[in-house]
Amino acid sequence: MLKGKRTRLLLSVFLLLVFICTMFGCSNDKTASKEEPQKVYVMKYDYYTTQDNEAAAVDKWFFDEVAKRSNGRIKIEYYWAGALHKTGQHYAAVKDGLSELSFIQYGYYMAELPISRALEWTWRPNLDSAEVAFKVANKLYNENALWQKEYEGVGLKVLYMSNFGYNTCLFKKPITALSQLKGLKLRSFGVESDALTALKAIPLSVAAPETYTSLERGIIDGVTCFGTKASYSMKISEIAPNIVLMKNSALGPAAVIMNKKLWDELPADLKAIFEQVKQELMDGKFAEIMNQAQSDGVENWAKTGCTITQLSDEDIQKATEVVLPIQEKKWIDDMLKLKLMSEAEAKEFLAKVDKYAAEFSPGKTLNQYELYQKMKKEGKI
Repeated sequence: MLKGKRTRLLLSVFLLLVFICTMFGCSNDKTASKEEPQKVYVMKYDYYTTQDNEAAAVDKWFFDEVAKRSNGRIKIEYYWAGALHKTGQHYAAVKDGLSELSFIQYGYYMAELPISRALEWTWRPNLDSAEVAFKVANKLYNENALWQKEYEGVGLKVLYMSNFGYNTCLFKKPITALSQLKGLKLRSFGVESDALTALKAIPLSVAAPETYTSLERGIIDGVTCFGTKASYSMKISEIAPNIVLMKNSALGPAAVIMNKKLWDELPADLKAIFEQVKQELMDGKFAEIMNQAQSDGVENWAKTGCTITQLSDEDIQKATEVVLPIQEKKWIDDMLKLKLMSEAEAKEFLAKVDKYAAEFSPGKTLNQYELYQKMKKEGKI
């Protein structure tokens, strides 16, 4: 009898195991230890101008590092010089998921990015340093929910704020004083246009790819808002070889963005890689890349006979006194008209810009004139 009970018990256990295997599946040890393949994210980086400029060098390093550290789980496809979308189209392309990544300069999206334009100042104290402008923008964005909403509210994730380095101004004829800007037709856009108007110049909106032909045909007398390397690689400095550092601002503040739906989908460990590499930019890599890229541009200028000068301290101060109040009032008026901020909130925002600019100054990046003098002293040019 005992033997029969034991047999029935073993049979019951066996049947139970068969039931469990049938319902939930059974695998041998080899199959059980096999992991599901991890998803690979292929991302298109969509850039409106050539690869040969300072901001592109920063972004290329950033995304190459992210891809490398992801162990093959992130792959970046680069599309330069408007290969996917033309100037002014990249904001919508990333928002709509047509591109995963892009660099969008505030000045091309004035209606879409009104708050961002508070970092687009010309001749604002301490914001003439590329690295300082980079750090100020990122710190302020990280703590300001209203500014974040400008991007995240429409489906964009800001990976970091960036810029092109120092504002390159190139003229067909030599410019030695601020007063000589009067009446000149100059390529510009964004807040820089307001500054030039205040200084009696005539700003014209010319897209980067059209700048060379505009100079060649005499449509414009010179160029502002251009990167150092790009001015050489696009042959702008051949037609306008008189380069003047106005010491007015970091050029082209911009946001490096990702489609937010894609960002939200990424596993936590991949998001952490993006944040880690961004922190390395903040800790000094941005300045290192920017100095090297601008040094290359300055060396090329010198080799091709360009003159590199800067305005006097008196002219820079005069320009600051003329331009800054006009720009501040216009931005604050826009915040009130759009009902984004009260006057007190807008002034507080600007006060933080100045506070952080003073905190991060002087920065480790050198402007083109400083690089030129340094390279001459070292015998490199």
